[in-house]
Amino acid sequence: MADRKFRLVTRSDFDGVVCGTLLLELEMVESVFFAEPQDMQAGRIKITGNDIITNLPFVEGAHLCFDHHVSETQRLGASENRIIDPDAPSAARVVYRHYGGQKGFPNISTELMDAVDKADSAQYNEDEIMAPEGWTLLNFIIDPRTGLESVREFSIPKDELMERLMTYCRHNPIEEILSLPDVVERVAAYNLNTEFGELQIERCSRLVGKAIVTDLRREDKIEMVNRFMIYALHPDAEVSINVTPGPVDGICSISIARSILNTGSDVNVGLLALEQGGGGHAGAGVCRVANDRVDQVVEDFIQRING
Repeated sequence: MADRKFRLVTRSDFDGVVCGTLLLELEMVESVFFAEPQDMQAGRIKITGNDIITNLPFVEGAHLCFDHHVSETQRLGASENRIIDPDAPSAARVVYRHYGGQKGFPNISTELMDAVDKADSAQYNEDEIMAPEGWTLLNFIIDPRTGLESVREFSIPKDELMERLMTYCRHNPIEEILSLPDVVERVAAYNLNTEFGELQIERCSRLVGKAIVTDLRREDKIEMVNRFMIYALHPDAEVSINVTPGPVDGICSISIARSILNTGSDVNVGLLALEQGGGGHAGAGVCRVANDRVDQVVEDFIQRING
């Protein structure tokens, strides 16, 4: 049993769940708070010595921070309370290794750890994207980028489900987790609405050389769909460009990512986003652009991707 318990500050995704599972196993978690990277970097989340951060940018004052994003090694210098392994496939793997691996977690299944590594490093094939099962299905229904919470109101809020999953994932097989009523409810909604998302992608996308451009600016509703579906529907595409209305009027969000299926592109799309005031890493990036510049920026991205 740990001498002290902490607030866990993490992301509301599968990696965040498994980080919580591991720290709960060590009896180190008193409470959980879900946050987004931009909120951490902007200083909107108050962090103290009673906090352990996982899979989020480091904030001064935290007791410990576990991460695996290479950008964090470049942004910050060395620190004893920051444990970063850019070679780890997930933040959960960083936590796992730090506390002794299988010896430190004898009751945590290696299947769970393999699943979170696979999810966070996006090692999926076309069949898994189109017809997910097991841990892959669980990952898709709780991934905030899927957009499932916009479909309907569920019996319990997303954050409550995520906290429960931290406990369920400790010692339960995936078959039992998928049979939980709150999970069954979301799986049903995912299966019911996926086709609408696929149809929207097909209606709003155009293939230009190596780039698949999905423009959702004129859509009344952005349908739920797992974020890799675009690559399964357009296997010839090497890079996706996704245009959506921004968080405020007059602004659009443009996200760029390399395909996880057709991996022929070596374009650093994070740098493309950085040039437009955004950022990311070699395989994915996002930027916000004024409405009157969107078309030109997209065309520039297309030329650079196909160049």
